[in-house]
Amino acid sequence: MGHSTPEWAFVVVVIALLIYVGAESWRVEHTLEFAPPNSETVRVIGQQWFWSFEHADGTKEVNELHLKTDIPYRFEMVSNDVIHDFAIPDFAILMDVIPGRVNTLWNVFDVPGEYLIHCREYCGQLHQDMRARLFVEPNEGSGPVTMNGTVQQEAPDSPVSSGTGTAGITGPGITGEVSQGTGTARLVEPGPLGQNATTPPAPAGANATNATGATNATSSAAPGATLSIPTGAATPGNPAYAPPELSVKKGDVVNVVNDDNAPHTATSGNGPEDAGQAFDTSLIMPGASGTIDTSAIEAGEYPYFCTVHPFMKGTLTVTA
Repeated sequence: MGHSTPEWAFVVVVIALLIYVGAESWRVEHTLEFAPPNSETVRVIGQQWFWSFEHADGTKEVNELHLKTDIPYRFEMVSNDVIHDFAIPDFAILMDVIPGRVNTLWNVFDVPGEYLIHCREYCGQLHQDMRARLFVEPNEGSGPVTMNGTVQQEAPDSPVSSGTGTAGITGPGITGEVSQGTGTARLVEPGPLGQNATTPPAPAGANATNATGATNATSSAAPGATLSIPTGAATPGNPAYAPPELSVKKGDVVNVVNDDNAPHTATSGNGPEDAGQAFDTSLIMPGASGTIDTSAIEAGEYPYFCTVHPFMKGTLTVTA
């Protein structure tokens, strides 16, 4: 006659499994959170509907991120509005970005190339447009990096898009839990992967401005009207520019003031295909201003839009 297993033995097995699963989950979570001492911190800010990044040296990027191979990067992720999800599928990176909380993880990027960053949590009407591009560039002269005691081999050199397109912007950082610093901000319209991420060069007469409102190029043009980007412009359905239709004389300088809490531009054209052919303010941070110099463009009617929020549109008419 056989002996049945005591009930307490099943209880012990279940408890042991729960302890093991809990301990392993705790270990994995803390492995992701606690980066090596030589890691570099990158602040990731999610906001409807774009990504911005701030490096430890103060450099800021919008819709693109430049990193080096064989360097441990620690990401600090915050949201300025609703829940987002920071995803880099090619490196199996996925983390919620939650208002009022800082989530962290770290990673070493070992293969140079261009990769997609996008939001995996539905965050509103333009969720599908919340995309950015990651450029992993070769770390010339670097040796192997150690991760958890294992020496990682250097990635072979390979061609990589350099991601040009620097807008001369310094001063306050993005709103929210972002450390303040002075650096370079880049704005890139997220296009198909494999294309070089570039900001179209500013045409003659288009002046990039810094966050204090001072233009980077001198101009003898006469002062003109003021164009406002009102609070809430980043939300579809709200007024995008005030006034939406503005008429000035050729030679006037239009002062574009950003009263919203998100970066914006006033860029001539109907979309990325013809952006900036007549004028481009470049990226205007919240509370800052830019200019449109009409002295170098022909009289006529010019539609324009925001390259960060393409649904924002207006019309500028230049009279002789």
